[in-house]
Amino acid sequence: MRNDRYESLDGIKGFALIGIIWYHLSQRSLPGGFIGVDVFFTVSGFLLALSVLREIDRTGRLRLGNFYLRRLSRLWPAMAFMIAGSVSLGLFVNHDILVGVPGKSVSALTFTSNWGEIFSGDSYFAATSPQLLRHLWFVALLGQATLVLPLLTAMLHRIGSTFVQALVPVLLAALSACGMWVLYNPSADPTRVYFGTDTHCFGMLLGVALAFVVRHSEESDAEPRRLFTMVMPWLATGALVVLIMMMPRVGQDASAFRGGLILASVLTVVLIGGSISKDSWMIGLFGWRPLALLGKYSYGMYLWHWPLYLLLQLMLPGYRGSGLWVVQALTLLLSLVMTAVSWWMVENPVAEWIKSKRDKSAPRRTVAQRSAPRRVGSARARGVYGTHLNNVEFTQPYSQAAPLPSPQDAPVVASRSSRTAKTMRMVVTVSVVVLIVIGFFMGVAQAPAKTQTQIMLEKNQSALAKKERQRKMDAKAAAEAKKRAEEERKRREEAKAAIEKTLNGEDVSVIGDSVTVGASAALQKSLPGIAVDAQVSRSILTAPGIVAQMKAEGRLRKYVVISLNTNSATTVGEYERIAAAAGDGHVLVIINAYGDREWIPVANQAASDYVRKHPTDSILVDWNSAIAAHTDWLGPDGIHPQAGQGEDLYASGLRNALAEWEVAHIE
Repeated sequence: MRNDRYESLDGIKGFALIGIIWYHLSQRSLPGGFIGVDVFFTVSGFLLALSVLREIDRTGRLRLGNFYLRRLSRLWPAMAFMIAGSVSLGLFVNHDILVGVPGKSVSALTFTSNWGEIFSGDSYFAATSPQLLRHLWFVALLGQATLVLPLLTAMLHRIGSTFVQALVPVLLAALSACGMWVLYNPSADPTRVYFGTDTHCFGMLLGVALAFVVRHSEESDAEPRRLFTMVMPWLATGALVVLIMMMPRVGQDASAFRGGLILASVLTVVLIGGSISKDSWMIGLFGWRPLALLGKYSYGMYLWHWPLYLLLQLMLPGYRGSGLWVVQALTLLLSLVMTAVSWWMVENPVAEWIKSKRDKSAPRRTVAQRSAPRRVGSARARGVYGTHLNNVEFTQPYSQAAPLPSPQDAPVVASRSSRTAKTMRMVVTVSVVVLIVIGFFMGVAQAPAKTQTQIMLEKNQSALAKKERQRKMDAKAAAEAKKRAEEERKRREEAKAAIEKTLNGEDVSVIGDSVTVGASAALQKSLPGIAVDAQVSRSILTAPGIVAQMKAEGRLRKYVVISLNTNSATTVGEYERIAAAAGDGHVLVIINAYGDREWIPVANQAASDYVRKHPTDSILVDWNSAIAAHTDWLGPDGIHPQAGQGEDLYASGLRNALAEWEVAHIE
């Protein structure tokens, strides 16, 4: 049996990591990429249980303390380094991202992040307020599994029947999946069922079951196993295809929590079984070097990509729209860099230290022991593991041809270059660790209890509540106000009707893009005399210059209409520059945009924010809401209004907004 067939597990983890990172960086393009988490969980359970079984086969018992030390040392130091580094960076980037960091750091470092998020009420799937450490729920669940699954595996090992050994974790997995199915509420946030150890451990349990089956198959040369090795690669190929098809189709709904995630775990079991099957072509696929390396260092990539993505968005706010790809590319590049730094500074030194401790504590073997044949399970463990995330690692077994080296065979003095490299690494590591630990504690000390947005919202909410209480205290005044409001409404309607009879476009200048070009004829018809300056593909960045030029030439009218949200994102500050170019005495009329471009919601929000900020000299024409109810009036591209009803709706929206403004400002 080839031992390198187990190296395909690195490739499977690399495949899963691609789905997870893609989901985090571009959820809209791969909404089901988060099923990669369940692929990871299943591989993790398989490797964890197989590690326990190998150790028992090799030594006759499970040294639980040493096992925990080896396993948790792969999770905890790298995570602690990432937490300290991310909090330190957040201290210099934006304090708002540090909200909740003290408690979340404690939860992460104690492998309880998943339950901490559940009890705090934070939503994993609400991307409106991303948290710096929210992705560590995954590591918490792995840590909890690391504590529990070895005990379960060791107990099941005592049972002689492989069928029972595999059946028990399968039944527990079914119970967990049923818990997710039953507890999932379509009308509530699914964080509880997604983060819960009890409702999301089925993948790891299925991996445990597979480990018992694989161990049994290695020790058996029965005829049915040959048929198994012939069929499994085909089944694994089908499982991979189905997993890939699921990623763009599964969503944050019943498709995931009522069958999708458990299906992904079952498919991963098939994928693992077929990928480690003897002479499987899947070994070559998942053994592809780039994919295998990605899986080998997937833990570091997973730890760093999310906080770096959030921090880069805060550092480069101008790239959040059409330039988001720059942030995404930098996230991937810096994640690779920080994964390498973490390995060089923290993970590899810790692993070497653990190995040295294990070698020192290991009993010396006699010549007779070294010459004795090894147990089947131990021999077949050679070269199987050694990967970075959720893997197992065994001491290379010694054969008769390669006797155990004695201390006298080792070099007495390390080479000067080796000592220099180790010294340099120690100096750099200590310096960096000291700095980020200081930064971490400073970040924890300065972490605000609430974000500025939350403070603003609470302040405004309090003001609204106070106003409401005042309204209730004076019922008579409220009734009188209602009466006056009704009278005012009738007056405004009458005034509006009178104004609309004479309303024209002689006081209106329009600066627009291709949408305005398409509706120009309807604008001229609805508002005779209107001045329209529109060009295809025009960006809002050109608007301040155009306004300034029109003003200098004496062509700028009272109402300055800006319809430029279609081609690029914008900010409140951009509208303020346009208003400054127009100067006093002008009313800025902003027509928002409609379409499926990712920057349009950002630009529309900026328009709404500006008008709310400047209600005395600005108007918002909500073309987005108006045409959303009549999308059949749009052209094939879903953006430009069709001739007739679409163009008329665009023009009538502007006309009504101007009429209402005139009514509201009658002396």
